[in-house]
Amino acid sequence: MKLLIVDDHEMLRGALASYLQTDPDCRVHEAEDVPSALRVLRKEGPFDVVLLDFHLPGMDGLDGLREIMAANQDRPVALFSGSADSSVAAAALRCGASAFLSKTMPIEELKLELGNIVANRAPTWLPGSGDIGASAVHLTPRQEQVLQGIRNGQSSSEIARDLSLQETTVRMTMKLLFAKLRVEDGGQAPA
Repeated sequence: MKLLIVDDHEMLRGALASYLQTDPDCRVHEAEDVPSALRVLRKEGPFDVVLLDFHLPGMDGLDGLREIMAANQDRPVALFSGSADSSVAAAALRCGASAFLSKTMPIEELKLELGNIVANRAPTWLPGSGDIGASAVHLTPRQEQVLQGIRNGQSSSEIARDLSLQETTVRMTMKLLFAKLRVEDGGQAPA
């Protein structure tokens, strides 16, 4: 997997790159803001996936996302945040982001999600977002697991325990899941 990590926090970016590069099939490049990411994309791109911090110098709302997606030749771009709400995630997904990942998720889960994004190479569509139709909602394997827990009537803490995750990760997954499904809570989620 050829990956570009774009994050202005050097320690986080470097630690994540170091961990991912322990996999011999993973080649990681780094950038600290949108302008430097665009330079890396021109020189080294396109990438299998770009992991883009949502709160980044040069993002200017979702305009930075659009620039990065265009420069990556419409290959997957996943947004990465520790403090965004479901409305921001929904807007990013409608804009074309392949995923909206939480900085609070375990690093092994992040690696798995990046691999899923690359393997699927499919955009995430929201219901009613155009040609695909209302039923075309792509859920990640983690979102499917959380949805199953909701269907079983479990609380976020119970789902977290069963999936060996932190409860904050489950709550962020729920927010993104509800945004994709365009529902307010688990009671409205499809059975």
